[in-house]
Amino acid sequence: MPTERSGVGTASLRWKPSVDRTGVCALLAYLRTCVRREGVHHHPVREDHLGTDVCACLPAGPEPLFSGSAETLSTGPDTFRVVRRAQSYGQSLRYGYPLVLIGEGEDRAALPLLTVDVQSTDDPGSAVRSATPGARVRAVGPPDLNAALLARIGLTDPDDLFELRARLRGGGPRDARRPAAVGDLAAKIRALLAHLEIERVDDLVPGATRGCPRGSATGAHNVAVLFRAGPEEHPADHGCGPGGVTGLLDDLDHTDEHGLDPERVGGTALEALVGPPATENGRTVGGDIVPVSAAPLRQDQYDLVSSAMREQLTVALAPPGTGDDTAVDTLVRTAVTHGQRVLVCAHTDAELDRLLRRAETDTDHPVVRVGRSAHRGAEAGLLTRLLAENRGPRSTPARGEAATCWGTLTTQWERVRRAWNAMDTMASGGHELARLAEERARHVERGWDPDTLFTPERGGPDHWLDRVRRARGGGLRSRRHRALIRRELGVRTDPESLARLRELALLESRWRAAVDRRTRCAPLGELTTDLAEAVDQHRRAGQDCLTTVAEARLRRGRSAVENRLETLNWYRGDDRPGLSTLMDTLPAWACRTDHVRSLPLRAGLFDLVVVLGAERTRVCEAVPALYRAARAVVLGDPAHPGPHTALEPEEERRALTASGVSGDRLDEHGLRYGEGSALTAAAKAAPPPVWLTEQWDAPPHLARIASRHCYGGRLHARTVPEPARGPSYEWREAPGTCEAAPGASYVNREEAYRAAVVVSELDADLPPGESIAVVAPTQPQTVLLRRLLLRRPARREIRVGGPDLLTEHDADVTVLSPVLAEDAPSAAERRVRRMTHLWSAVLTRTRRRLVVVGDRRHWSVGDGPLSELAGGRGTPVVPDTAVAVLAQALRAAGTRVSLCQEADDRCADLVVRFGARRLRLLLDREPDGAALRHLMARGEHLNRTSGDPVVVVPAWRCIADRRGLVAEILSAH
Repeated sequence: MPTERSGVGTASLRWKPSVDRTGVCALLAYLRTCVRREGVHHHPVREDHLGTDVCACLPAGPEPLFSGSAETLSTGPDTFRVVRRAQSYGQSLRYGYPLVLIGEGEDRAALPLLTVDVQSTDDPGSAVRSATPGARVRAVGPPDLNAALLARIGLTDPDDLFELRARLRGGGPRDARRPAAVGDLAAKIRALLAHLEIERVDDLVPGATRGCPRGSATGAHNVAVLFRAGPEEHPADHGCGPGGVTGLLDDLDHTDEHGLDPERVGGTALEALVGPPATENGRTVGGDIVPVSAAPLRQDQYDLVSSAMREQLTVALAPPGTGDDTAVDTLVRTAVTHGQRVLVCAHTDAELDRLLRRAETDTDHPVVRVGRSAHRGAEAGLLTRLLAENRGPRSTPARGEAATCWGTLTTQWERVRRAWNAMDTMASGGHELARLAEERARHVERGWDPDTLFTPERGGPDHWLDRVRRARGGGLRSRRHRALIRRELGVRTDPESLARLRELALLESRWRAAVDRRTRCAPLGELTTDLAEAVDQHRRAGQDCLTTVAEARLRRGRSAVENRLETLNWYRGDDRPGLSTLMDTLPAWACRTDHVRSLPLRAGLFDLVVVLGAERTRVCEAVPALYRAARAVVLGDPAHPGPHTALEPEEERRALTASGVSGDRLDEHGLRYGEGSALTAAAKAAPPPVWLTEQWDAPPHLARIASRHCYGGRLHARTVPEPARGPSYEWREAPGTCEAAPGASYVNREEAYRAAVVVSELDADLPPGESIAVVAPTQPQTVLLRRLLLRRPARREIRVGGPDLLTEHDADVTVLSPVLAEDAPSAAERRVRRMTHLWSAVLTRTRRRLVVVGDRRHWSVGDGPLSELAGGRGTPVVPDTAVAVLAQALRAAGTRVSLCQEADDRCADLVVRFGARRLRLLLDREPDGAALRHLMARGEHLNRTSGDPVVVVPAWRCIADRRGLVAEILSAH
């Protein structure tokens, strides 16, 4: 039972060795510089910003900077407004040509294809400082492609961006006074637009640009623009939300009183990331506590919860479908029930939506979501509901009743753990017995039968092991022991025979000890029943404790809820008034990682912070969240390569130099911008990660392939098979040609046309409600597929995208167009085949069927997940002595036996027919309790789907006690 508290207090920051303040300041300055520059590259300009102080069109005439016709350009009245605002708000000034209008509705944007930074000719070291129109500006860097535009059309791969930049800058005049000049500008622009599938509204003639776009047609216009880019230092809209780049920069600004304080890093989860390396056991700041879960908790999920409540920083590696949502929900409930504050940060809104859907089903478990202004209404609605549901006086539960509730929770959890341990003991013991039984069988085949040699009359294996030790010694006594061995066992006493006898005695000693441990275990059916009852009782007790704690907290904090509600209804500031007191009443909070600025910046504000989607989160985005945490869990998919960056190497080097941070130190800690992710950085700082290993969503065959090729064999397929839904994958033949596309990318047009036909067929055949996703590894292939599918009528929404398409939403059926074909360039082969996150996504996020449309002959050669599918190689059944021996014994007893030819959860290991009866057998060779429980669930499912009795038999008995086992099988059913 947690200690009595008046509320949920701020996480205590116990004394810690001081963190290197200078190093932290340098790191924050470095990250802040990189974030600001990234914001410049990805700055969006809406179409309605044209002609304002955000973006202005240049007068009609020759294009000066990219064509190299002039060294500078003059600012007119319209462009001067942009210049002045850029100066006022500390933004970068950029020049672009040609202007591309793209998107629909609120997503409509005006983004130039080529961009370059510009600055005043009067002050080369700064942005434009001119106070009057007519000032001239010049380019201060090489020409670049607009990363914001490329991201809008889905081109984010670093290899593509590098190659496109190299092509753009190649062949240009090398003139220091005209650094932005592009050789053969018109031809390069037309080629880029054609490859990027962007229509040309105008004839793009750099010598005669237009003064404004011709209407609002989507595509490229022969217009040059001057615009301001990057986050505003002094935002014009003071009512804007705290999310995005601006809020992140404010948090990282250690020079401002409202920014992160390096002196307070010690004692927070951020200390583990930037401080000295942790020991193997990590930094322990908590203790073991009883978990509270609304769903049955697996052992690997409990390991995560236990580490999160104990360690300063925990890394959880969670491949798709391994139950991370359940683990996070359990973390939140456990922390809240034990009187702690908890914050869940997610990379996307979809991840938060999944968490909140779980919380909404439980009125005693409210989670407050913050971030955007739209969330104010949802928060007000939640607070209003809580006040209405808790209206009027409530009787305070007796202290004895509360103690009984916690006692029941603890008792039932101990019961769950005892059942887990018992099943682990049974499974590991049976696994060891199966291995020892095979070794005993090999010795018997060589004429060394332990049952004959080690009898009660002659003595056990330990007795003869001692005899062998003495016989191998020297002197007269060894002769006497050798004589006893020859006389009583009939075994020769040459060195080789004594060594074999010793080996057999050791084996038999381990065998008998293992049999003794196994026979002391409770029956498997009894353990399964007891575990199910304990899990259910633990869940109920946890809910009672959570309800007790929540009601008491709401009674004490009703005034805080009322005050916060009044603030939301009347105050239009930054949403923070009343938050701190409300956290004592409602301790569970959620927001996107880039909206954490919505919450007060206080070191250790939360006892626990969970960072979801860490594989797609930059280190700089996670830093403010970790600063607000006493303990943190960083959770993500290890197969993902991490977020991409538009920063060029030279820009990153300038950030290093300006901040004074060591590049080697950043590499050592995994903190370098643009390399890795928050997940990889945390993995270098934390103790060994906790793996979630049970995959429950994908078809078992696909999950096993993903485990072998993407996760080092750690995943265990646990999805219950559904034979009625058909095969888990199919291949549609589509030989084609893999051609080069813009950047370092490739396209296969014949394959795309065939994939579009296949999608239409699936759309017509699938029942309503089932989703279809179309995935390709390259952006040009994705664009072509999307355009082809738009021309075809569809009964449902068909999503098309790259490897990240399935990240937020799984698909019932996934159509994969892998692009490669015969004679594909070697660079394409290397690039596509190494995309581990692509294979992981399509194999683990497909719920029903994977349809591959490609050149099967080409893909069947080589090693990889798609090669395994293309070759038609199912998961072969590993030769199993136990299966062969049992099948032979059953046939000798007069039954007909069929063996499973492929490792498929839809099949039994053996199907036995005798008379009019049929029996399915599953062999228990599982190494641990989790696998044993899945085997039992698999047996129950086979029983329901086939109608035949299913029997789970220990593999070791098939070898060591085949006659007794056969008799039991035939008599039981």
